[in-house]
Amino acid sequence: MLNEEIKQQLQSTIKGTIQFDEPMSRLTTIRIGGPADAIVYPENVEELQNLMKLALEQKLPVFIFGWGSNLLVRDGGIRGLVINLSRAFNEIKIVAEDEQSATIEVAAGVKIPALLDFMVKNNLAGMEYMAGIPATVGGAIWMNAGTPKGEIGNHVEAVTIVSKTGRVRSIEKKACGFSYRSSKLPAGSVVIGATLKLEKGVGDKIKTIIDKHKAHRIETQPLNVPNLGSVFKNPKKNHAGRLVEEAGLKDVRVGQARISEKHGNFIVNEGKASATDVLSLIGLVKDKVKEKFKVTLETEVKVVGTD
Repeated sequence: MLNEEIKQQLQSTIKGTIQFDEPMSRLTTIRIGGPADAIVYPENVEELQNLMKLALEQKLPVFIFGWGSNLLVRDGGIRGLVINLSRAFNEIKIVAEDEQSATIEVAAGVKIPALLDFMVKNNLAGMEYMAGIPATVGGAIWMNAGTPKGEIGNHVEAVTIVSKTGRVRSIEKKACGFSYRSSKLPAGSVVIGATLKLEKGVGDKIKTIIDKHKAHRIETQPLNVPNLGSVFKNPKKNHAGRLVEEAGLKDVRVGQARISEKHGNFIVNEGKASATDVLSLIGLVKDKVKEKFKVTLETEVKVVGTD
């Protein structure tokens, strides 16, 4: 819990919205999570810089929250500040182009569907495979989100961050350290935007491909119920979902957390699942897959907060 002095400092630091003791279950895609001390929506870069400086001075933990997918918040909630950029950091613009390609600047709070809509309207191609991924651009870049058909890091030219000391700087692609579902961006920093390079295409054809990827996700993933997104990273030359299913774990439950009958790499919330239920189920899956296949599954889901 934040004391009254820190609450007052927060309110005097920014004009953006601040929500105290807000349940994270209202914001995560699996609808699980205890209360956050403060969820803050800065309105501009200067407010974000001031927040980072205040957090450093007051020794407050900072967690950057995007769409809420691939995230499990423990039942005790999150201490310190949860910062969300989606209400103000949402600009997309073309900054350079030629006959074959275009370079765009995208703010971190832009949601992937909005980026894909921009691509269709401006005849830009190359990232259609991201359709259906519930992420903001900032979160997608931080974890190098993607599918077997590609990753967002492939298109990054540079990433702009605010450091934990409040400094704004640009990081070139080679220094971002993109790899499978991860990056090496500076710990404690906040992605505020990126420069992406895309190919020129035809809007109608781009939309057709996007719609095809969306339909495939709807057909193969339990998107109509609260879920975590992909729980485990795919081992080399294999698929986590396949291993889970072949271990006989499809539809297995702990409490009200269940392995989806539609896709083995998804855990769904049947109504009142707790983070403890989900973590127990993840542990069970890891043990069974290790026992049967001698494969150690690594979680893609980020677990945060306190019990």
